[in-house]
Amino acid sequence: MTWLTRAGLARGRVTLLVMILVIALGAISYATFPKREDPALTVRTAIVTAANPGLRLEQLEELVALPLEEAARAIPGVDEVRTQLTDGTAILQVDIDNAVPKDDLKRIFDEIRDDIAALEGTLPEDTQGPRVNTDFGDVAIATIALTGEGFSLPELADAGEDLRDRLYAMDGIVSVDFYGVQQEVVTLQIDRARLAAIGTTLDPVLAAIQGQNVRLPSGSVVSGGARVPLETTGDLGSVAEIESLLIDLPDVGLLRLGDLFEVRREVEEPAAAPVFHNGAPAIVLSVEMAAGVDITTLGPELRALVEAFANERPVGFEAQFSTFQPDVVDESVDAAVLNMFQTFGVVLLVMMLFLGWRSALVVASIVPFAASFAFGLMGPFGVELQQVSIAAIIISLGLLVDNGVVIVEDMQRRIRDGADREAAALAAGGQYAVPLSIASTTTVAAFLPLFLLEGTEGEYGYSLGIVVMLMLLGSFLTALYLLPRLACWLLPKAAKAETGGVFNLLAAGYARLVRGVVRLPLLAAALVAGIVVAGVSLFPSVPQQLFPLSERPQFLAYIDMPRGTDIAETERVARDSSDWLSARQETANVTAYVGAGGPRFVLSLDPADTDPASAFMVINATDYAASERLLTAARAHARDAMPEAMVRLKRLAMGGREPGVDVEIAGPDADVLLAAAQTVRAAFADAPGLVQNRDDWGGKRIVGTVDVEQDRLRAYGLTSRDVAEGLAGFFDGSVIGTFRDGDDQIPIELRGAARYRTSIEALANAAIEADGEVLALDQLATLNPRLEFAQIRRVDQVRKVTVSAISDALTAYDLLDHVQADLDTLAQELGPAYAITIAGEIENASEVREKLSAGAPVAIAVILLALMMQFNSFRRVGVVLSSVPLVIAGVGPVLILTGQPLSFFGILGMIALAGIIINNAIVLIDQIDIERETQDLDEAIVAAARKRLRPILLTSMTTVLGLLPMALVGGALWEPMAILMMGGLGGAALLALIWVPAIYRLAFRRGRARAAALPA
Repeated sequence: MTWLTRAGLARGRVTLLVMILVIALGAISYATFPKREDPALTVRTAIVTAANPGLRLEQLEELVALPLEEAARAIPGVDEVRTQLTDGTAILQVDIDNAVPKDDLKRIFDEIRDDIAALEGTLPEDTQGPRVNTDFGDVAIATIALTGEGFSLPELADAGEDLRDRLYAMDGIVSVDFYGVQQEVVTLQIDRARLAAIGTTLDPVLAAIQGQNVRLPSGSVVSGGARVPLETTGDLGSVAEIESLLIDLPDVGLLRLGDLFEVRREVEEPAAAPVFHNGAPAIVLSVEMAAGVDITTLGPELRALVEAFANERPVGFEAQFSTFQPDVVDESVDAAVLNMFQTFGVVLLVMMLFLGWRSALVVASIVPFAASFAFGLMGPFGVELQQVSIAAIIISLGLLVDNGVVIVEDMQRRIRDGADREAAALAAGGQYAVPLSIASTTTVAAFLPLFLLEGTEGEYGYSLGIVVMLMLLGSFLTALYLLPRLACWLLPKAAKAETGGVFNLLAAGYARLVRGVVRLPLLAAALVAGIVVAGVSLFPSVPQQLFPLSERPQFLAYIDMPRGTDIAETERVARDSSDWLSARQETANVTAYVGAGGPRFVLSLDPADTDPASAFMVINATDYAASERLLTAARAHARDAMPEAMVRLKRLAMGGREPGVDVEIAGPDADVLLAAAQTVRAAFADAPGLVQNRDDWGGKRIVGTVDVEQDRLRAYGLTSRDVAEGLAGFFDGSVIGTFRDGDDQIPIELRGAARYRTSIEALANAAIEADGEVLALDQLATLNPRLEFAQIRRVDQVRKVTVSAISDALTAYDLLDHVQADLDTLAQELGPAYAITIAGEIENASEVREKLSAGAPVAIAVILLALMMQFNSFRRVGVVLSSVPLVIAGVGPVLILTGQPLSFFGILGMIALAGIIINNAIVLIDQIDIERETQDLDEAIVAAARKRLRPILLTSMTTVLGLLPMALVGGALWEPMAILMMGGLGGAALLALIWVPAIYRLAFRRGRARAAALPA
């Protein structure tokens, strides 16, 4: 590829224009880039819901869940069906296999809808649904809490609808969902004693309301040639009109409805998933963004719109952001750009120190050129600027400077030997074009498994692999096309060239060392191999953590009351907690979701249970340090003030799921599974730093069974269904009409007075109508309590309970070690009918490694082919590949010394290190082959090693020191990777200086001077 260097040198003004255009293209692309926190992922899960409150849990499992599961699993492309059974409702999560192409998902979702809908007529009577939802897993970029002193929830909901209309008018907003909305009702509360005293039943009341409160077509009349439709209406216009409605009672006469019932217009009871913001009732709007939209551009517009909306409202109304992802993305992007500039600065300083300021400017310029090249092409490849592509940029920064150092250092050497600058540039480009292209190819090939991943992982891996490829391609083209021209302009002539005295001394000492190596190559290789083995032996002691916890000034609270707790009691506990948190000076705001989880505002959010006994809270602190103090204080408060609740306080995870250990126990008997889950929880209980220890079944709860005396029922002309419907209406209410208020249609609900519905004792006095009189329930039946499972979980039609544990003091692997002996004992006790498996972060990490390994053969094949094209020699290829394990030598010690874990991005960092070491080996072997044209083998190895010492050390130093800022202040996500790369490269670069000469000497034995190196 000498033509590329020649073109850059021959047409200097064109080259200068290209430099300007590349930088301009990068700047414009960066400014207009779609930015978001995570890659836009394709949802591969459908939610199927069916309810039948009249069935016991075991009946629901057999009669409703099982047919739905069988239908879903029979559909080609379905990978797994997970089922939750609770409170008469079956919820199925149907996961599509990752191997299914993205374009086929709609077809499979349509097939799920059709096959599930076909079962509707075959399910037990009174089954509601099944319904299919494929909008599962959408992530909100912002959640907006609407509150107002003196404003009712319906008024806040009306304001929310106005805000929603404005949000939909914005470009880039695709969905706005509501949380905390409560249904308004008009209740007629039955006083059984008053009805009995008057001697009437509910029939006249129902007849009066249903007879008057109508709006019915009444034919039409022709007038003036036009036909005018007629409508008869008896709408009740207000609560006062309802109270004034006259009821004609036999033997009594006319009475006002308000004299028989207490009439109220209120929100439904019990509340349906209420929400509170800073302790006040709230309506929360979650806002979702379209794919391809720049969240950092949309964010300020969204904030301005919400602020303007709030300012238009009456005094007391507030619209506040509970979560706001644009700020998070801004910080991530700014950190990546800062790392890029820090790398540029470090490269510049190192080069200035060892090569002089002119050479430093030339080499360091490769960073902005390569980054601009990548920015300009990421868009056409469909890659946005988000957490994963930012990771790729940061990883690539350690690879960029290598090509520049090789070219510029070789030019300097040739200039010192007397060549003019253009001749030196052409010679350097001619010698290193192929080796650097092969080295870049092998590095990109090492990331090939990321391209080959399927499904969600593939969508993550694609953006990372593309960015690394573009950055390396930009680096290669810059090194061969732009840098030679830039070097000719800036590098000094031979007379003024820097001599690099320090490197001359190092090179002389290194030459003596290599002479010893080539005399005793086997011993030298054995010593290096021993160091590598020692490094590998330390890996079992290295802590492992796939993804760290977030460093946002934010944490989450999951409150689980005993199963069966009324939502009003859960609400009281959640509001007490919210009040305590809001009173702390560290707290910015608190949003509490009762009875259901809130919107998913990050991918790794663990959705809270949909259960009246559960609450979920998002706590925002003033800053990260404040959140640490607040989290510690909140844990102490929860232990002391909330003994009846299981409270989990934890930070968000930075990866695709939360860190921790999931122990899954599968088998036939539900009681055995529940007892086994308690055993596992007890084993986790004494683990240090435990912040979560729960199972997903939740034990058992009390259920009241009404045993009806059939003989008495028949005497009154009643059936068991009459009693069940009467009780349901008395306690939960039954709709008897509709109250129309403008555009709103509000149910009119008949139910028992509150004092008759608040205790088990009051149940005996529940009103049941029979043959013209009102009876108490205790005249017809007895109440017998029993225990029932709060919920049952199934996976692929097998019952399974999962115990989830998270520690902020132990990694997932250490936490598993803490309970492994107990799990082994439990497995023996349960026998072969039950299976215990480990899931959570450990399973996720194992799956990632397995999937990456599946693509390894393709990567290895490409690397072998590229190296063979370079060398046409099996032995030379073997020497290059043998240097790869050297990167492991320094990884274990540096991670143990610093206490950092081996993370997912750390694994990617090791792949990048392998690329750097392969690059060094290729260039060194290529130099040896050049020297062998005029010298014997030993002298050629020594001469080549001496010439390549300076670029290898410079490359290693610039990469290691360039990672230093990230290692010091990169945060939990980047510090482990940076430290790993610094330690791994520092050790591998030094070991390679001994290993490659020794292995090359062993592979080729002693040779004589020759005109051309013969491949072998």
